[in-house]
This record gives sequence, C-alpha cells and structure tokens, in this order.
Amino acid sequence: MNKKKLVILIVVILVIIVLATILTLWLTKRAKYVYDIEEVSHIEYNTINIDNRYGIIDGSGNIIIEPNYDVIQIPNPAKPIFVCMSNYNTETKEFETKVLNEKREQIFTGYESVQAIPTATTKDGIPFEKTVLKYKKDGKYGLINIDGKEVTDPIYDDISAVTYKEGMFLVTIDGKQGIINLNGVEVIKPEYDNIAVDNYYNVDTKYQKTGFIVCTREEEGYRYGYIDYKGDTILKTEYTQIERVTEIEDDNNIYLIAFENGQAGLLRNKKEILDFAYEDIHYNAYNNVFLIQRNGKQGIADEKGNIVIDTVYDEITFGGIYLDVVENGTNKVIDLNGNEVTDGYIARMPTKDGEHSIVYDNSEDAIYRIIDNNGNVVIDRSYTYIEELDNNYYIVANYNNNGIIDLSGKSLVELRYNSIFKLDNTDLIQANISSTNTISLINKDMQIVATMDEAEIQIADNYVRLYSETENRYFDYSGNEKTAQEIFPNNTLFAKKINDKWGFVDKDGNVVVQNTYDMVTEFNEYGFAGIKLDGKWGVINSNGEIIQEPIYELESASPTFIGKYYRSEEWYGNDYFTDKVNEE
Repeated sequence: MNKKKLVILIVVILVIIVLATILTLWLTKRAKYVYDIEEVSHIEYNTINIDNRYGIIDGSGNIIIEPNYDVIQIPNPAKPIFVCMSNYNTETKEFETKVLNEKREQIFTGYESVQAIPTATTKDGIPFEKTVLKYKKDGKYGLINIDGKEVTDPIYDDISAVTYKEGMFLVTIDGKQGIINLNGVEVIKPEYDNIAVDNYYNVDTKYQKTGFIVCTREEEGYRYGYIDYKGDTILKTEYTQIERVTEIEDDNNIYLIAFENGQAGLLRNKKEILDFAYEDIHYNAYNNVFLIQRNGKQGIADEKGNIVIDTVYDEITFGGIYLDVVENGTNKVIDLNGNEVTDGYIARMPTKDGEHSIVYDNSEDAIYRIIDNNGNVVIDRSYTYIEELDNNYYIVANYNNNGIIDLSGKSLVELRYNSIFKLDNTDLIQANISSTNTISLINKDMQIVATMDEAEIQIADNYVRLYSETENRYFDYSGNEKTAQEIFPNNTLFAKKINDKWGFVDKDGNVVVQNTYDMVTEFNEYGFAGIKLDGKWGVINSNGEIIQEPIYELESASPTFIGKYYRSEEWYGNDYFTDKVNEE
C-alpha cells in the first residue's frame, strides 16, 4: 500500500471513529429522556374489598388473591403481579410485603420489600408506574422491572415518582436529590436539596418537555436553578426564586422569571431578555405580554423583552386588549401601544372573525355589548356577560340566566340555563339547569339535540352518553344520536326500553332478556351488565344468565359490575369492587 492510500485509509478510520463517538454520545444523552411508556388498554385485574380486607379478582369475577390483606397494589392491571401488604409496623412505619402472581406463588423474593411506585399523573389513569417497582435491600432502595430484573443497584435512600413525568423518578442519596428514568439512566445527578417539576404542558407533546427547578441550600439561603427535560443545565443555582412561564406553549424556548438579589428578571433559555431591575414580572397570556413593575410603577414588555409601555403607572389592569391604568391617582384606559382610549369601554376582546369585539363599560352593572370595528354597537342588551363560541355565536348571561344568541341578536338557545359551556374535544355544548339537574346537549348549529332531567354525562373516546336512573342515550361528537349497536359493535346483547321497562335484545332486535327491569346498563368490556328492580341492582352476563339477583342499593345511576361484584370508591378516591349489601 502506497503512502497516499495509507493516509486516506487513516483519515477514513479517524472520521469513522469521530462519527461513532458523536453517535455514542448522542445516544447516551438521548437515553436520558427517550424511553417507552407502556399504556394499559384493558384492565384484567381489579382490587376487591370484603370486610375491609383486600384481594384480587380477574375479568370474569374469579378471586385470584383471597381478600386477606390490609393493602394490595396492582402496578400493571394487565399483568398478574400483586404487591400484598399486611401487619403494619408503627415503629418502622412499614408493612410486611410480598409479591404474588396469579397462581398465588410468591415472586421477587430475596428483598426486604418490593412495592409499586404510586403516581397520580399517568396517561392511562393507572395510579402506579407500570413497568418498574421499588425494592429494598440492605436498607437501600433500587428499581426492579416487572419481569424481575434489577434496573439499578440498591443505592438510594428513597425513590418516588416525579409528578407529570411518568417514567422518571426522584431519588435521594445522603439527603441529596436527583432524577433517574425507568431504565436506570441518571438524568440529574443527586446533588440538590430539592427538585420540582415546572408544570409546563403543551397540547401536542403533553408533559414530555416539562423541566426541573432545582435548589441547593447555601450559607446565605436557598438558591435555585433550572434543568431542562434533557438534563441540560439552563440556569445554575444562583437565584433566590425561579418560575417557568408555562402559559407560553413553545417547546423550543423556555421562558423563566428569576429573582436575583430581590430583583426580578426574564430569561429565554440562557439569554437575559429583561435585566434584573424589577420588583415583579407577570405574564398575561391573553395579550402575550409581561406586566412589569419597577420602583413601584408598572409597565408592559413583549415576549422579546422590548419595553412596550414604560413603567409609569401606579396600577395596570387588563381588560382584553385594553388596559385600565392609574396614573397619579387618575384612571384612564389605554391600548397595548400606550395610546389613550376614549370610546367609553374599559375592556375589549376581539372576536374570531376580526370584525367585531366584545366590550363592557365601567358602570355599576358592567353591561356587555358587541361592537364592530368602527365602534358601532351591534348587540346592546342588558347582558351581564358575553362569551364567544364559534361562527359568530355567543353565550350570553343576564345574571344567573344563560343562553345563546347570534350576531343579529336572535335568541338561539333560551336564556334559562344556569351554565353553558363547550365540551372539550367535541362539537357539542352542554347547558345545565341546577334545580332539576337538567342537561341539554346542543350541536354546532345551536340546535338542542337532547334534554334530560336528573341527568349525568359521560364523555368517552368516541361518544357522549347522557343518562339518568330511567334513561340512556348515546351521541357522536357532532350530536348525532347513535344506537347501542353502533357504540358497542362487539357486544352481542343490547339494552332496550319497551313499554317503560328495560330488557336486552340481540343485534337483530330480538328480545333475549325480557323487559321486566326498571333500568339496566349496557354490557361492559368484561361481559356483565347491571339490572335494576325495585330500587336494587343485580348482575347479568352476556348469555343473559343472572349472576346476582337485584340486592344492592347503590347511589350510582350506572354502576359497573365484574361478576357479582360492583365498583365502589373509598373516601380518598381509590376504586375497588365489593359484594357488600347495605344493611337495613
């Protein structure tokens, strides 16, 4: 090989080594914040409570673990792993624990204890981390996965879930806190006295980009810093206070209000965009500006840190795009450019069409109106509130009476409801009358598609259910009424009301269970439905066979059953199933 080819080969090898090193570093860094979160789509195992003792049933209602325990944790209800606790020790403040499988065999032995890790903010509502458990050995804690493999050594004084950050854990070593993920990868070194999430949320990325406010205790007091979701330090622990502006939904830029020597400043990522010369800084999400205060005077800055209105006012109150300001004891109204407004209104909220605004004045009753861009009054009624919907429809209120009008002032929904609001992620509006618990559903054309007294509402993945103790109706997100056969295509039997009594029919409408009941539920994913007679509930299976005659007096208008057991709830919110009969 000649010298030229040798040089080329060496260069190629060096390039490959450099690229491999960069890739390794990138993959190592990425492993801190990229990991798989398991989502449970079907709950196979549930807790039962019999005589204040806990056990486990499966989806057929069979007892898997006898109700002999003080507490049972089901970390992943799709898998047969059950943390059974009993004999609480008041001195150590710990239970005796053992982990059992569906055969009631003890697993994960060799540890002082193994426990699920509680968390209240999982995507699928499961109250525990689903893929890892916390184990204790030689007085220290580590992570073990649900298959029994140790993820970390037992080196931590404590391990707990991080709120809003499923799959991440707050760990403590010698009084110092850090963060690891479910793969055991260290995201933040355990060198802080306190770590808290910043609560940032984006509709698209959810809590994935939530970062961390970290704290150390120095001689002069607590000092705060900021670390992003990747584990990169954005601000060192040099500040007396830090908060993230979570209203700004920008995954690429982190806005932080920080205090230094008693003065507030504004940073975008690591860059200071408002210097530390303010007593306070607050974000106004409606106008995307910051209210700033300096030397007791207030002004406005934009998101780039530009001073839009100098700090010359004693007080600034936002009224939509108008500002009600006090200067030397005198009130006036200005716009966001600092120009005085003289139209007589103290608040102005532009509408989505860009041609109108909702306004109100400073009279004692603060009457709301709608005006056009030329200041002409379009809607002038005695409304104490106006809120825009879509397509120039407006929710209006006259004190406690709410209705809906269009831009011509025509009443589309009568002014008789106590509350009216849009149902999230649907095209439907819900209107309520409190005295009769009446719920009306209104579609996007402002037509009332259903009204029910003493009603409750359920919003599921693909339908909206309106129900009471005697009625049950289904609608799609646009307000079109659907049959039970359309909503539950995998069911074989369906609730049917005939002559004011309920029974069940097959897909062809043939009666399979006679209509002899006061109320029934549809069959759930486990194949059970409730049947109500003379004020008491029982259970029927998907073959039409009675599993439990009606004996339960339940408050719910639509109880859930697995076998003979019905769902109940403890005072602190945990669900369980039971067959307890209320005593007379």
